[in-house]
Amino acid sequence: MVVENVRLGVDEPEDVLRARVAQRLGVDAGAIDGLDVVHRALDARRKRDIHWTLHVALRLGDAGVRDRALARGLARRPTPRVKEGLDAAILDGVRRGAAPLSAPPVIIGSGPGGLFAAWLLAREGYRPVVVERGPAVDRRVRAVNAFDHGGPHDPECNILFGEGGAGTFSDGKLTTRGRTPLVGLVHDLLIAAKAPPEIKVTAKPHVGTDRLRAVLVYLRRELERLGTTFRFDARVDDLLLDPDGGVRGVRLHDGAELAAGAVLLAIGHSARDTYGWLRERGVAMEFKPFQLGLRIEHPQDLIDRAQYGGLAGRLPVAEYVLNDKREGVFSFCMCPGGTLMASVSEAGYLCTNGMSRRKRDSGRANSGIVFTVGPELVPGGGRDPLGGVELQRQYERRAFELGGGTYALPAQRVPDFLRGRRSTGALESTYPRELVSADLREVVPPEVGAAIRRSLALFDRQMPGYGSDVGLLVGPEARGSSPVRIPRDDATRVSVSTPRLYPVGEGAGYAGGIMSAAIDGLRSAAALVGAFAPAG
Repeated sequence: MVVENVRLGVDEPEDVLRARVAQRLGVDAGAIDGLDVVHRALDARRKRDIHWTLHVALRLGDAGVRDRALARGLARRPTPRVKEGLDAAILDGVRRGAAPLSAPPVIIGSGPGGLFAAWLLAREGYRPVVVERGPAVDRRVRAVNAFDHGGPHDPECNILFGEGGAGTFSDGKLTTRGRTPLVGLVHDLLIAAKAPPEIKVTAKPHVGTDRLRAVLVYLRRELERLGTTFRFDARVDDLLLDPDGGVRGVRLHDGAELAAGAVLLAIGHSARDTYGWLRERGVAMEFKPFQLGLRIEHPQDLIDRAQYGGLAGRLPVAEYVLNDKREGVFSFCMCPGGTLMASVSEAGYLCTNGMSRRKRDSGRANSGIVFTVGPELVPGGGRDPLGGVELQRQYERRAFELGGGTYALPAQRVPDFLRGRRSTGALESTYPRELVSADLREVVPPEVGAAIRRSLALFDRQMPGYGSDVGLLVGPEARGSSPVRIPRDDATRVSVSTPRLYPVGEGAGYAGGIMSAAIDGLRSAAALVGAFAPAG
């Protein structure tokens, strides 16, 4: 059984848990045969009462003690596994369809959606082929490091393209709003690939970009052991279609053709060239509202003091969530102890994002401050499926021009942004290349910039110092979510226009982070298994 919401002071050791739980149940501590922490969260809502809140799973030798605790509402039974439906099949084994595939399934993209789809297909004996336009993670890291030190941009090997997708260069957050047992499955698979074991119990788990890179190597080796084939540096430039319009394979950038009984399209949110030829091929797609704004950076100790008061420095680096519902502006992808980076997939464009290492020890905190762009702000009113992409490009191109064409990042101190003036003097941040003073109203639509200015005043009241001159804005923040959705059937998860094509994850408009993309990949792979048998 599980005892919930056990308080633990920030300086108390976990050794006191047994006595505290026994006191809650009104039993002797000796009645508890064992306990495990299954959930841990820091409650910092009231600075005078910051504490840890834990859920504890107990093993009791006396069934009577257990039954009385359950009857009195002092504990609950463990949450049962899902009993039916697609998630149950993923956990316990999917019943295969009858008709065999003509060839192994091909997965386009090696982000979390593609990788976890590959794991399920490989487990079920389908021997999937993962085709990734970028390189394996080791070469990818070297290329990104070279770019950070002033090297050229590689359109096929960068922060957005390569093994692991965009999540490889991130905070590695594993948060999700979903309450499916598939969350635990993803955690277990990541831990088996050498992710930190505490992600299983932490309320806001994260892996860190440095640890994720090692996890990817272990995960790839396990997928290969199960029968997955990886093809890196292999951009897909076309679908091969049957006369009925169904997918029968893919064509690679070098002209090679690869047969596929089905294709899982896990391309990520920045494969703009892929969106273009998919539309030409008649694949249905539509505009999707997306996040656009700026990124803000502060000294981490300012955030710690605002969140923890006098306990700043004695607790893990602080995070924050800010939301101005009146203006529709909110914080996004907050990276405590993180660094700024250039999130660039195309030469001649520039936007920003944030990432952090496992230790979150940069001394600076950054977060997106974004606004959801609807069809009313997009040329053509959202009737063009790629209208959001073109809006992103418009402002990313302007940012590149303001930076002098060198990937110098446009920046402005918060008070200067509020007053509409360029910042003077040295601008300091964690961005590895140069900063250039600019008017950031030029890198976002006027409606977005005005909403952010109004919201920053509110955020400064909520977190004193947030709007001070130690806060630095950079921009634009344009890759927070996909501006495109590739519609699919709710039951079969197949494209509404193209048989045997399975749109998956963030690039298809069905996910918004590592966990949701991984779960979407698992579910789409399970739907494929339920429809087809492996190729003969």
